[in-house]
Amino acid sequence: MPDQSSSQPAGAIADATIVSRSPSVFTAEVDGIVMMSVEQERYFGLDAIGSDIWRRIEPPCSFATLVEGLVADYEAERATITTDVQNLLGHMAEQDVVRLT
Repeated sequence: MPDQSSSQPAGAIADATIVSRSPSVFTAEVDGIVMMSVEQERYFGLDAIGSDIWRRIEPPCSFATLVEGLVADYEAERATITTDVQNLLGHMAEQDVVRLT
């Protein structure tokens, strides 16, 4: 379950939350990252930015570290990156593709 403080909106991921890949997911590079969840018996595909995020969470890192790296490399506002990455990771966690601890 994500580490949340009471000052954050519901569903927000805290800066200290550790983001890691689920061990039950196999990946391959096919015009981006394609993943298969053994437990879910489903395939998932990531676009270029999602694939970049996937690469950045190996080894596991804090949400703050992930966002800092993305802010340094992409021309977008920190708030936009934070919200977009929270949404992506939240969806991925629901599908057990990533772990948030």
